[in-house]
Amino acid sequence: MFSLENPPPPGMKQQKKVNNELVVLHNPESGWPIITPKSPCSIWLQDDLTFVDGKIAEIENYIEYYKDDIKDVTFYVWHRYLEKLYPKLNFLYFPKFHYDHRKDAVKQNVPDKFNFSDTKQYVFMCLNMNRREHRDRAVKLLRTFPNRLISYKAADWQIFEHDNDIDIDGYANLNLTHPEMLRNTYNLLQLQPVYQKCQFSVVTETRYNLRFDFITEKTTQCFLALHPALYVSNQGHVQMLRDYGFDVFDDVFDHSYDKLGEGTRINYLVESNKDVLTNGIPNYTDLKQRLLANRNHYLSEDCPLIKIKG
Repeated sequence: MFSLENPPPPGMKQQKKVNNELVVLHNPESGWPIITPKSPCSIWLQDDLTFVDGKIAEIENYIEYYKDDIKDVTFYVWHRYLEKLYPKLNFLYFPKFHYDHRKDAVKQNVPDKFNFSDTKQYVFMCLNMNRREHRDRAVKLLRTFPNRLISYKAADWQIFEHDNDIDIDGYANLNLTHPEMLRNTYNLLQLQPVYQKCQFSVVTETRYNLRFDFITEKTTQCFLALHPALYVSNQGHVQMLRDYGFDVFDDVFDHSYDKLGEGTRINYLVESNKDVLTNGIPNYTDLKQRLLANRNHYLSEDCPLIKIKG
C-alpha cells in the first residue's frame, strides 16, 4: 500500500543535470515527458499537469500509450476533481507536495521565524517570479495603489529594499545550492522580512484557468507567515480553502470574485476590495488568534488538504 512517505513510482521526467545546472524538461504544449510502466500499475504524477485547450497533455499522452489498458492504471495526483474531465479514469488525490512542504516547514522551524506583529510598513504585498498573463493583468491593476510592495522578477521588478532576494536562476538551482531543505522553504525564510512588513498578501497563483483545483506553496506559505490573502487563481480556489477548513477572512475581504469567469475575476477582485487594498485592514490586531489558528490547522496531522482521498 502506498503512502505519502512511500509513493508510487513517478510518472513524469522533470529535470536533468546539464553542466552542473538543473534543466526543466516541461513543454508548455506537450507537458512533461511521461514514464510508462507496464499495466496494471500505479503512477504518481508528481508535478502540476499541463492544461491545454480543455485537455490535460500528460493524461492524453497516457491514454494514447495505454489505449484500452488505461482502465488498469491508477493515477496518484495532487489535483482534485480530475474525474470531471476524465470520468472513466482512476484518480487518487495524493498531496505529497503539501505533505513534504509541511514536513520541511516543521523540520526547519519555520513557524518560529514568523511572529505576529501589528507594526507594518505596507498594506499588502504581491510577489511574482515567472511571467504569466494573469500576473501581468493583476500587477497592472495593483501597482496603482499607494501603499504596496510588489515585485515581478521576470519583468526585472525586484523587491524594494530586499537585496538578499533570489533571482530566477538562483531559485531554479536551490536544490543544488541548498540541498538541506526544499527550495520553497528556503525562499520563504529569506522573504521573512518582506512578509513582516505587510498586513496581507495578494497571491498570484501559478495557474488561473484550470478546470480543476491547484493549490501551491504560494497559498500555503501565507498560513505559515500569518498573512490573510486575496487570491488571483482558478475559479473556486477560495471555496476550496473553506472546504479544507481554513479561515479566508470573509469579514475582511470580498471573495465573491471567486465565482466569476476568467475575463472578469481579476478586475472584480481589485474593484470590490479597493478600500482594503488602499487603507489596509482596520483592527488588524484582532486577527492574531485567527491567523495562528490557520497556521495550526495547516500544521495539523488532521488537515484535509494533506490527506489522501479517493
